[in-house]
Amino acid sequence: MSLRFDVELKDGAVCPMATKAFNVFLALDRVAKFKRSDGWVVVGKDPLRDLKKDNDYPLFAERRSFV
Repeated sequence: MSLRFDVELKDGAVCPMATKAFNVFLALDRVAKFKRSDGWVVVGKDPLRDLKKDNDYPLFAERRSFV
């Protein structure tokens, strides 16, 4: 089961969203704010992690180890 958290989109909709979907919506500039354990984070105002840092492998890359 994937991690889900509350996201408010720029159109005012609030919905639970999985991390992959969140990254897509964030890249498309559709996210207004999202909820962390310590409160809501406003996109464009509060600090965010670097999306490119977490995407250093192709979307469908094989990440299992074949030992």
